Amino acid sequence: MPPPNNNVNQIDDTGGPQAWFNSLPLITRYWFGLAFLTTCAANFGIVSPLKLIYLWDNIYENFEIWRFVSPFLFIGKFDFNTLMALYMLVSFSQRYEMEPYNTGAGGGTADYAAALMFGAASIFATYPLVGMVMKVPPIFGRTLTFFVIYTWSKRHPAAPASIWGIQMKAIHLPFAYLGLSVLMGNMYSDLLHGIAVGHLFYFLVDVVPIVYGKDVIHTPQFL
Repeated sequence: MPPPNNNVNQIDDTGGPQAWFNSLPLITRYWFGLAFLTTCAANFGIVSPLKLIYLWDNIYENFEIWRFVSPFLFIGKFDFNTLMALYMLVSFSQRYEMEPYNTGAGGGTADYAAALMFGAASIFATYPLVGMVMKVPPIFGRTLTFFVIYTWSKRHPAAPASIWGIQMKAIHLPFAYLGLSVLMGNMYSDLLHGIAVGHLFYFLVDVVPIVYGKDVIHTPQFL
């Protein structure tokens, strides 16, 4: 998967990586940091990847409730696609966190948290259905990332974006990545899953209020 040619906050020349990391928005900082650490831990043998993937039977029978979170933090084995997935996570997560859909909290971090909660719950709910149609991995880091990318592209459809120097509007970016993944022979079912869940979210927060005059999704008060 090729890296996007979008600017991420540049590393501070004086502060280094720590200053760059601390400059990330709150949710992006913790999601990226935990994803990086979890992926490293699994690849270095500190924890077994089998302990991190989504297995409903283990959750139900053995009360392994961490599996509700760990699939979103373990990106996969160390390879080019995993590195690019981490890059895309931090790049697009911070972009959307800075200007998310306003679902009741003024378009801030709380609204982004609510969007991620919706995305994660929807991914869990639809995973068995998607699995009946195509093979999907039991890890959801890239799935949730593409949920964010698609939602960002709908929130800012005219924003500039590019892949390998090819300029395009943000609205076309998720499908450009999807097409490249197919052409390169990489797994793309998780990308499709994320795009589908992202479209559902977009429909509920943007289309339904305009067409039907109803606000379906509201950011919880505790956020």
